[in-house]
Amino acid sequence: MIDQKAFQTDIDAASEKLRARIGVRGRSFAQRLRRAGRALPGPARQAGWRLVELQAMVAHPGMRRLVRAPDVDAALAELNMHLDKVNAGERRKDRLLGLAGGVVGNLLILALLVIVVLRWRGLV
Repeated sequence: MIDQKAFQTDIDAASEKLRARIGVRGRSFAQRLRRAGRALPGPARQAGWRLVELQAMVAHPGMRRLVRAPDVDAALAELNMHLDKVNAGERRKDRLLGLAGGVVGNLLILALLVIVVLRWRGLV
């Protein structure tokens, strides 16, 4: 059997890591995990959903005895292993560089179109 308070502390810590590292907001761990979506790799996402299932089981007194500590530890380790690798500053920088690259690419296409239209109209 697993201690409900210790389990909830671990879930809260994982939820806070989701907010701090990936930047997802939500009222509950499940909502934050849902909003993280594909920002998490498949195994980490599956481990997170396993923790959501176990959280519901731990909340129920009769089902709590079915939750095994190794299952909880394995799911937490898988999720935390990925979240520890995530660098929030690097993700922010990559997002800004991607946005800047898209804007520059679109401006180049627009400039090319303007030149083509001017040449076609005989103005250049």
